[in-house]
Amino acid sequence: MIYDLIIVGAGPAGSTAAREAASAGASVLLLDRAEFPRDKPCGGGVNVRAAALLPFSLEAVTERVVHGIDVSLNLTGGFGRRYPQPLSFMTQRSRLDAYLAQKAVSAGATFRDSVIVRSVEDEGACAAVRAGSETFSGRVVVGADGANGVVSRTTGLAGGRRLAVALEGHYPLRPGVEDKWRDKLAMDLGVIPGGYGWLFPKADHLNLGVGGWQHFAPTLRSRLDSLAGYFGLAGVEPVYLRGHHLPVRTREAPLGSGRVLLAGDAAGLIDPLSGEGIYAAIYSGRLAAEQALRFVGGTATDLSGYARAINAFLGPELLASQQFQDVFHLMPGVYATLLRRSDRLWDTLCRLVRGEETYLGLRRRIGPLAGLVDLLSIAVRSPLLRHRAGLA
Repeated sequence: MIYDLIIVGAGPAGSTAAREAASAGASVLLLDRAEFPRDKPCGGGVNVRAAALLPFSLEAVTERVVHGIDVSLNLTGGFGRRYPQPLSFMTQRSRLDAYLAQKAVSAGATFRDSVIVRSVEDEGACAAVRAGSETFSGRVVVGADGANGVVSRTTGLAGGRRLAVALEGHYPLRPGVEDKWRDKLAMDLGVIPGGYGWLFPKADHLNLGVGGWQHFAPTLRSRLDSLAGYFGLAGVEPVYLRGHHLPVRTREAPLGSGRVLLAGDAAGLIDPLSGEGIYAAIYSGRLAAEQALRFVGGTATDLSGYARAINAFLGPELLASQQFQDVFHLMPGVYATLLRRSDRLWDTLCRLVRGEETYLGLRRRIGPLAGLVDLLSIAVRSPLLRHRAGLA
């Protein structure tokens, strides 16, 4: 059988592409190397904008609804503020991804887990997806298999992405702790240069993590331990501890070739400032399905419309995020102080977290200051400032 669409990776990007294409009547095969349900390193926060992309509620897999944020600077001077509307929906990837995959199956997709794809080859009339002794044929293949995905590696689409790293652990809830973190998360802006530490509340544990650029990898465990100590969890061993890469796309990174497209983390579609990737995963999954349907249906002669669509919207947004990240990490102390004192900046942060405010929209709103952001983003890569901003 030749499928209209084969998707490798059943995270938010892959399951969204599978559901969208199957809903339109396409034959879809969704593959994942893991046995579902499976956990995946991720804070598990779904912002309001990402949830709005889905035609169904995430209430069934939402464990906490966040309305507040505690902010600290280098594990000192913490303060908390709240917002009248939900900031983020906290879930666990083991539940979220299984839920999204089931939605794809309900739409008509065939889902097979525990299938380890070894290679993808464009054979002209179709693409061959090889997994052990099995070979699957598809008119279009979407690689949604993450930062280290086999699809990009075996089709020449790897590269053009800068790697950040993160380490996270699940810490059991202690008596009295649940009420404190019932509906708020925490961010520390100095525990790692160029990155941050977080605390995300879940139903039965706290997800703590630290993330920054790849050269900080050897120090992540000690920084995570310091973060845990700051939150009163010194000496508590996490029941789940895992590191992972966060691929940040650069302008030259490929998004597809021939019959193959990349979506989500596999394409490097991570928000550089926040490290959030679920919104872009769902968005790119929808676009991949849309372009695949046009190609299979004969209304498009190739898949190049996918890259154009990504570059038209997500590309400029991610670039703007990168520029704000450069400036933010050059002086996080100033930012933390302003967050404590300025209602306007706090409202802007909350709107960014919710997804109501875009980085491009923020650039327009700050007017002439956008030019200063551009200059500082360039300056921060100088030998004098690279270390201060965590880039070296």
